[in-house]
Amino acid sequence: MNALSAESLSRSRLSRRSCLKASVGVALGASLTSLLSGDYEAFAGSNETTSAFSASRSMTPPASLPPQDEAFIRDLQTRCYQFFLDAADSSTGLVSDRGARDGSGFSEHASSASCGFALASYAIAPKAELESFDSARERSRTLLRSLLYVAEHHNGFVYHFIGRADGGRRMNCEASTVDTALMLAGVMCAETTFGQDPEIRSLCQDLVNRTDWQSMLSEDNLMHMGWTPEEGLLPYQWDRFSELTILVLMAIGAPRHAIDPACWHAWRRDQTLTHRGESFLSYPPLFVHQYPMAFFDFRNVRSPNGRSYWQNSITAHFAQIEFLTQLGQRYPDPLGHYGDKLWGITSSDSVSGYRDWGGPYEDNRFEPDRGIDGTVVPSAAAGGLAAVPDQSLTTLRYQREHFGDAVYGRYGFANAFNPATGWVSQDVIGIDTGISLLMAENLRSGGVWDAFMRHPVAQAAFERTGFR
Repeated sequence: MNALSAESLSRSRLSRRSCLKASVGVALGASLTSLLSGDYEAFAGSNETTSAFSASRSMTPPASLPPQDEAFIRDLQTRCYQFFLDAADSSTGLVSDRGARDGSGFSEHASSASCGFALASYAIAPKAELESFDSARERSRTLLRSLLYVAEHHNGFVYHFIGRADGGRRMNCEASTVDTALMLAGVMCAETTFGQDPEIRSLCQDLVNRTDWQSMLSEDNLMHMGWTPEEGLLPYQWDRFSELTILVLMAIGAPRHAIDPACWHAWRRDQTLTHRGESFLSYPPLFVHQYPMAFFDFRNVRSPNGRSYWQNSITAHFAQIEFLTQLGQRYPDPLGHYGDKLWGITSSDSVSGYRDWGGPYEDNRFEPDRGIDGTVVPSAAAGGLAAVPDQSLTTLRYQREHFGDAVYGRYGFANAFNPATGWVSQDVIGIDTGISLLMAENLRSGGVWDAFMRHPVAQAAFERTGFR
């Protein structure tokens, strides 16, 4: 396969985290919003679920889908999975950050988060009938070896972007806390699925054990966003609601270098909106309400202060649908296509580059100067398949049926498109393809939740933090 064009590589340099850093720098300056120990061998040496917490949980049965919806989701999953097969380096298994939607080329740099989504995808592949158990296991083995022995890291935190062929740091990026958390979420799924293989179990445990969460913790019990050789710890901290939930929970549940459970209460929860009488924690891009929920099963638990983060995610999706519908009604040109059949914005490509957009916003304005230009991001709805299945399936099927091959191809949906202008991204992005695949499987079978929540780190995270 050929490498992607210089234009695509340039677009990919501005990541979700870069967009957030930029906005934080303007709005908030340098800040964005008894230590535990354990023996991993004793803590996670078995795939059996023995935790009192896990034994008491009541699992929600998977959805019973109409045949046409089942067929649509299986087709989408097959196409999304193909990305992780094609985008993995033939030697290292490291997975490109993005690729051309027709399969003609891939970025020469991988992303640590994309590798995490790949591992989770391989873990669900046998039961989802995407690949044989043996083949998915060997694919996982190759990638795990590279993440442990090849990928450049700092105190266990893998750099955001690494060379697909050599694992070296790329684009002067940071050793990222949240991207490493997403990577380790995939590692944990790999261990519970393929961990009867001694080497795979050892690789997974070593990757989890070496991650020094305490080294990224501020004096205020907030996690730094990352570290670079040039700057040391980045001044930006995870201090307000966002995808930080997966990061903080995994750091609390870690067998070594864990942070104090009090850190869960350190970040701000003041960016709230109300949708039809229901208050919810808000952050505009929908991926914030999806990535943690793809792994941690929040459905039947509440936080120590009684919040249901699963219901929070559901409400955020409904709020965005209504936000976009009202936006389209107020500005029919060029936003009139937004509505129940065509919705979904989250961080994505756009005609003007990578955008960290979403909605609604904390001040609840419907102004076009937010930059929303009519772009539709399919992964915003696909990432909501488990939370709002009817609404997500309605728009995804409409997108495929109405726009056809122009937006739906070898790897499923294009990263983004604009029905008003005819613009279509020529790329797909690994994390967006990944969340689409994982949430589709959680809707079908709960398979990602099952694999992840069987891991002792996930169980300890909820137990130590006080989720009940």
